[in-house]
Amino acid sequence: MIRNYFKIAFRNLLRNKLYTTLNVLGLTFGLSCFLLIGLYLFDELTFDQQHNNADRIFRVIEHRKTPAENRSTAAISYKLSEESPKNIAEIEKMARITQFGRDNLGNMTGQKKFLEDITVVNNELMEMFDFEAIDGNPKTALKEPRSMVIVEDLAMRLFGSTKVAGKTIKWDGIEQPFTVKAVIKNHPRNSSFSFTSLNSESTYLSDSSYVNDINRDWSSNSYMVFAMLKKNATPESVSPKMKSLLEANFKPETGTSMVFSLQALKDMHLHSENIINRVVNSNASSASTGSMFYIRIFAIIALFVLLIACINYMNLTTAKASNRSKEIGIKKAIGAVRGQLITQFLAESVLVTFISFVLSVFLVNLILPFFNDFVNKELSLGFSTNYQIWLATLSVILLTGLLSGTYPAFMLSRFSPMLLLKSLKIPNKSDFSLRKSLVVFQFTISVVMIVATIVLFFQVRFVNNKDLGFNKELLLVVDINSGKIRQAAPAIISEFSKIPNVKNVSTTSRVPGEWKNIPTIKVKPMGGIDVHKIAYFLGVDESFSKTFETELLKGKNFAGINDSASVIINETAAKMLNISEPSDQMLEIPERAMGGNFRPLSNNQVFRARVIGIVKDFHFQTLREKIAPLVLGYQKNPIHNIDYYTSRVEAKDIDATLKKMEQILTKIDPENLFEYHFLDQQLALFYAEDARRQSMLIWAALATILIACLGLFGLATYAAEQRVKEIGVRKVLGASVVNLATLLSKDFLKLVLIANGIAFPIAWWATDKWLQEFAYHIEIQWWFFALAGMMAIAIALLTVSYQSIKAALMNPVKSLKTE
Repeated sequence: MIRNYFKIAFRNLLRNKLYTTLNVLGLTFGLSCFLLIGLYLFDELTFDQQHNNADRIFRVIEHRKTPAENRSTAAISYKLSEESPKNIAEIEKMARITQFGRDNLGNMTGQKKFLEDITVVNNELMEMFDFEAIDGNPKTALKEPRSMVIVEDLAMRLFGSTKVAGKTIKWDGIEQPFTVKAVIKNHPRNSSFSFTSLNSESTYLSDSSYVNDINRDWSSNSYMVFAMLKKNATPESVSPKMKSLLEANFKPETGTSMVFSLQALKDMHLHSENIINRVVNSNASSASTGSMFYIRIFAIIALFVLLIACINYMNLTTAKASNRSKEIGIKKAIGAVRGQLITQFLAESVLVTFISFVLSVFLVNLILPFFNDFVNKELSLGFSTNYQIWLATLSVILLTGLLSGTYPAFMLSRFSPMLLLKSLKIPNKSDFSLRKSLVVFQFTISVVMIVATIVLFFQVRFVNNKDLGFNKELLLVVDINSGKIRQAAPAIISEFSKIPNVKNVSTTSRVPGEWKNIPTIKVKPMGGIDVHKIAYFLGVDESFSKTFETELLKGKNFAGINDSASVIINETAAKMLNISEPSDQMLEIPERAMGGNFRPLSNNQVFRARVIGIVKDFHFQTLREKIAPLVLGYQKNPIHNIDYYTSRVEAKDIDATLKKMEQILTKIDPENLFEYHFLDQQLALFYAEDARRQSMLIWAALATILIACLGLFGLATYAAEQRVKEIGVRKVLGASVVNLATLLSKDFLKLVLIANGIAFPIAWWATDKWLQEFAYHIEIQWWFFALAGMMAIAIALLTVSYQSIKAALMNPVKSLKTE
């Protein structure tokens, strides 16, 4: 019986080739879009879940409130992490991670060196997490001093092999070499870890100054810490106990409070928007967090795209119902019950969906290599794909088939055989109203997506083109990776300046748009009774303003070495400190912080600086953040050393310029690895995810519009067929082609206009909510909606006009002969 249902269904599909093609194409595009977005979302939602104990692992977050700021940091102090497992029964073990900057790491021959982060961990990290071993035993690899774990990529670069357990490697800045105790697989793309090597923490316990520091450290934010709780323990029971443990051993400054929370490992990727994470993964290009907001948006889009494809099937099937009235009537007359007819129509729907699914799997696999490159993932849809994806996919296929066919099946099977055989036409007044509603729904979603795409496009363009207060173009930034390169700054600047294509050179501690930690300082006017305010700090030289093309509003620039006690402040800092004119006002700066706890300057001295100028505000962070108070100190200052040489270059012979710069640095320090980037490219990385989401939204919007247009084309074809005799009569009576085309098109255009009216407020609400993520963003303009509405109308008009004009041009003799 079931086989017969599918045999009849297949014959009916072949009999109506146009409508079958439209249905299959619509469902294929809908399923392809759904599968691609579904694979992307599954990857995002399963971040960091490859570890066996993932459900029991939590990251410790410190929430610190001071008179100047509130911040949440994914890091705590050494002593709190060391003592918590001893004093809190719910904690089974704690893992620590910290970084000691970067250094050249090489094999013992010295022939291969690579600049790597110095990441230091205790062995509990290896016990807690399941890093897949290639060589050695990661679980015990870091128990001994001077032991290391490296990933397979680094092993191949250093030794050309992954079987290197027992070999030794050396950091340039550390006297003794390290022994590789284990090699682990490269991190999967859906992992928050990005380290290439790990040093054992026990290595540094022989350093008395390090031991003295950690034994007093109850308040820093120097260690990212993971806690693995015992079974049945809850994070809510641990947090207050950590607070009590801290208070028993450390008293915060007056007005400062510190509380803690435990963030589930599986929540790190998607729920860390307002959490500072600067212990590891400080480089913006190496790791980026996801967003639950966008997960919901794309999940809704995927469902809507698939729903629109299902609506197409419903519309086209019910529209063609009248052509099958005789078939249905005869079947009912000879004894077919309603359930059998429903099963037959559902069989047709499931068959169409299955055909579409097969085509969509083929299409998705064609697209996936390009899609993976675009979203920086390793998605697949094949035999190796996670079984959960296939179960979900098959469930969606079945649900899609049933959803698409349910309404047509119940509608077509409900009429009596006498009525069907008498009129050979199915009464469709209510059905026609439903089809209209479904078309409105389709185009409402399409218009919302068009508006969202327009807003996203102009926001990304705004971000890329906004005046940052300095000229980001053709700024070549060279990293200072050794003490020799830092100490030779005057000579290097002089040599760089002699290169023909270099216009200006400046040395700074950080650069605007910095992706690493920009230090913050406590500052207030000297002698004032106000509490210290918080500002960011950049060390610069006298060429900074000329090189970066910032605008000095008042006062003067740095004059040279004698300005080591001078500072220039930005407009925001001037307002905060109530300084309207720079006149050598004295400021006191007692402490600084590198993304964590404030600490006194060296030797507990207070840096006393005089204000010599006010610079126009410029963006030194992303446009998601408002311009903050900024103090520019001269390069020789007690707060932060210089870390970059930045040159403004001409857009010609870039390779020759780079080669000459590398020769200059290599001559001073042959061991130094030449590292550089263009600042505008680095800034673009901050908005790379927005650019990806923009493109994904554009393609999803195009898929939505295409599917809706396929359905509209089918309905227009059906409408023209139903009114062919009316058109013939009107043409005989003198109606022009334009009149007839307008007659056939206006009903559909009315539906699109209604869809516009519904879509506009929804689109405004959604895009306005998204724009609030940015401290600086575009204003939503009325013409965004006008443009989207006109595009929808034009698309609908083009879709239906072909059939309308074709029907209007038909010879009336042929259409009236069959009457």
